[in-house]
Amino acid sequence: MFLSIIIPVHNASSYLKRCLDSIIDQNYLHIEVILVDDFSTDDSLAIIREYEEKDDRIKAFCNSRNRRVGYTRNKGLKEATGEYVWFVDADDWLPEGAISGLVRHLNKSPKDVDLLVMGYTDNFGGGYTEFEKKTRLPRNLETNEEAMLNFLNLTKGFFSYPFLYIYSRQLLLRHDILFPENVYYEDISFVAMAVYHAKNIEVYSKSSYNYNCEPHNSITRTYSKEKIIDIVSAYDRLYEFLASEKLIEKYNDQYLMRFLLHGLGTCFQMYRQLGKEDQEDNALKESLQSYLASDILSDKSLVYVSRLIDAIDDDEALTRAYHRLKLDFLCDTKKNWVYSQVSFK
Repeated sequence: MFLSIIIPVHNASSYLKRCLDSIIDQNYLHIEVILVDDFSTDDSLAIIREYEEKDDRIKAFCNSRNRRVGYTRNKGLKEATGEYVWFVDADDWLPEGAISGLVRHLNKSPKDVDLLVMGYTDNFGGGYTEFEKKTRLPRNLETNEEAMLNFLNLTKGFFSYPFLYIYSRQLLLRHDILFPENVYYEDISFVAMAVYHAKNIEVYSKSSYNYNCEPHNSITRTYSKEKIIDIVSAYDRLYEFLASEKLIEKYNDQYLMRFLLHGLGTCFQMYRQLGKEDQEDNALKESLQSYLASDILSDKSLVYVSRLIDAIDDDEALTRAYHRLKLDFLCDTKKNWVYSQVSFK
């Protein structure tokens, strides 16, 4: 079995058939599809059983209670037998010929590929006609260029989405790379470990994945106090990994930029979306205020991060603009935070 496709499923009945049809109708047959239902309360399990009966490449498993996506992906990984592994989300889907193109690229490589990075297409669906689709393609690494640097900078297509990579199963097993469990933001440290430990990384600069950006009950589109706390924990895990590999000094600048912009910045953005009762939670307010009052968000730090953003290559203008928007929001937050009542003006 060349490729194992692992799909965690939780209340995805509105999208699951599209996802599965896009996989089983591919013209490359040497795959196994591992579906793990995370205690769905809709018709997801019935759909899984229907497809399991009609295609013997599909293997179905169930969690006895809701365990979240990290545990569910790990469970699928334990059942995988393929040389390579691909994590696909149940609300996304594959374009025609995606698997054969990826496999062809892997087979053409003169070396065993540990990690293959691919392009993808954002799909916004109804109501977003003008921006219905947006394709993002990765770029090849220069000679001796470090993938980890690009991952921390979010450049050249090295993002935190686990679906953007085809992983050698031996790479994951050899380095005991698993998703953190019982958390919301399990992707960052998993992808970081895979990117760092991969010795042979290749880039497939074609869109091979359709990412569903429609507004729905995705964990990335709902907000809570727990998720704000969990974002900081996710960056703590990333820091611990860098420290354990003696990389933190080397990549401290990039880590700082990413933590401030996409860690703390996202926390403050989420805070704005909370209801009044949650915003008045003392523990949460004190935690966020502690960052605003600390040296990590000093004017000097923010100026330093601004210079790091300016130093990003012109070929990554979109990423640079994205970082700049995040920085502007963080600066506005620091300026407008009212310390007496810890809320936004």
